[in-house]
Amino acid sequence: MQDAVYTERKNIKLNLRLPARLDQEIRRLAEMDCISINSAIVRLLAKGVREERVNG
Repeated sequence: MQDAVYTERKNIKLNLRLPARLDQEIRRLAEMDCISINSAIVRLLAKGVREERVNG
């Protein structure tokens, strides 16, 4: 079930430094799912936040 917190659109810019290996992995996941790198990062962040809410 989608949570509105994670689906509403806002334009917030964030400069993010990632380790090279993590960057490669995110790019690989994005390519596999045919989505943008930004969408892949948002999806992973939303999943992590949901898990923290449930477990924390």
